[in-house]
Amino acid sequence: MFNVNGIPAVLIQNNRNTSSVYDDQDKTQVNVVCCPYNVDMTDRFGMYTVPEAEGYFILKHCVDVKEGDQLIIAGRTFSILKVKDNWIWNKIVNFTVAVK
Repeated sequence: MFNVNGIPAVLIQNNRNTSSVYDDQDKTQVNVVCCPYNVDMTDRFGMYTVPEAEGYFILKHCVDVKEGDQLIIAGRTFSILKVKDNWIWNKIVNFTVAVK
């Protein structure tokens, strides 16, 4: 479920084609839509936060995102620190990513 007007972004996926060897040339760019997420407005009990994160974004469930990928939004490049999947009724509905 993604019911907001999202921000266009570019997701740089690292190491999707090689199996076990890190290759800094193995990069794929994918155009995605993301939404900024404000963690200050949420309840802190059991909250998913990362201390060194600068911000949080929500991505659609069909996006292939992993830790270590990069997200380019409005000319700024962010590194993805953590990826958390959000479930409703036994189905992944979106991903919350912590970026730095």
